[in-house]
Amino acid sequence: MLLSLCASSSRLPLSLPLPLRQLSTTARQLAKAPLAATSETPTPLDLLTKIGRGAEKRLAQHAESWEALNSVWNKGGQGIKDSGLGVRDRRYVLWAFSKYSQGESPSDFVRPPRAAKKFRG
Repeated sequence: MLLSLCASSSRLPLSLPLPLRQLSTTARQLAKAPLAATSETPTPLDLLTKIGRGAEKRLAQHAESWEALNSVWNKGGQGIKDSGLGVRDRRYVLWAFSKYSQGESPSDFVRPPRAAKKFRG
């Protein structure tokens, strides 16, 4: 009698193949391509200047060499957070570093900051 009260899904045959979850439960760390000099941006300071949003001022201590800038890029948001950039600008700089490391030119992907709202809402 109790068996008849079970949900209908419990009566499915056990021979049905069920999708298995992958064995790893940790997020995979992707290797980031390093930032390197190009003809448009020969120095790290040029790259930060083209990115804008105050990155050239806030990340100036990391703009001495490409290795120092790559260490900030590999740390992710925490390395930039310590420099004092806000969340929106930090996400933009990381996005710009990602585009630059994939080989895109800063003149192609740089966007001006969003204007302040002039009206309620």
